Amino acid sequence: MDSTARRPRIARRIARWAVWGTPAWTVAAYLGISLVTADLLTRPNNRPPWLDARAVSPDALPWSARTDDGLTLRGWYLPTPRHRHLIILIHGMGGSWPEMATLGRDLHAHGHDVLLFDLRGHGQSDPSRLFMGRRERGDLRTVMKWAVRRGFAQDRIGWLGYSMGASTLVMEAAQNPGIRVAVLDSPYGSLPELLRSQLPKHSRLPSWFNPGILAAARLVFGVRTDDLIPIRAARSWGGRPMLLIHGEADSIVPVSQARRLARAAGPSCRAVTLPGVEHVQAYDSDPIRYVATIDSFFNRYLSP
Repeated sequence: MDSTARRPRIARRIARWAVWGTPAWTVAAYLGISLVTADLLTRPNNRPPWLDARAVSPDALPWSARTDDGLTLRGWYLPTPRHRHLIILIHGMGGSWPEMATLGRDLHAHGHDVLLFDLRGHGQSDPSRLFMGRRERGDLRTVMKWAVRRGFAQDRIGWLGYSMGASTLVMEAAQNPGIRVAVLDSPYGSLPELLRSQLPKHSRLPSWFNPGILAAARLVFGVRTDDLIPIRAARSWGGRPMLLIHGEADSIVPVSQARRLARAAGPSCRAVTLPGVEHVQAYDSDPIRYVATIDSFFNRYLSP
């Protein structure tokens, strides 16, 4: 048989391979890209600090504590002679303690002990996958145990969280009544809702990759996000004092989520929304007013 007779057969085989092979390659590519992206987005965000805490406060002391699952958290403790109140500052996703250092300095100047620390997988704390607030809740329990051992009763500990740190605080407080008084700055209220718009921005992929990325994060790396809904957790807040601060120009977490969270928390939550203010930029927009508001809140609701 000459080559001209074989050509139609070869062409038909190629056509059949294209019809059946292309979908398989497409699925494989989708799964592969989703897996790699999930890996990149949940990797540890450890890095050296860009600030010396002793330049912020000469009283700063190196701090560390061990979590129940064996990780070491690191940061800085700013004590005062009276040890009247302890304010614990919790940074956001991808951040570290330096982003809250000037706020910590200002609160310290108002007579509060202050703890600046890195969540697991951030800054100088031990590496860990980023769990968007789920396992980070254990870091808050570790800090609380340290504070109690240090001599601070739970009603003299104030908590202030930025973004994911604030949301983690709400979710932990739903099952931890030891968190008595809290300030939330720009918390997300529903991570599943937020990821619909924010995940494509972080992944730089079309939104139809979202299901694949989230499935890979959960099945391969154990990072589950579908039930991280602080709005739901806030219903268990009870009568504890809460101050919620959110910028109306927040391009990451819609201010509507903050309003829903405040309603869920109930009448003990005071919500302050600020026109023209971006995500976690309330302090930078007006440091004097911000610190005065927070200092007054903690002095009013923390035990003397």
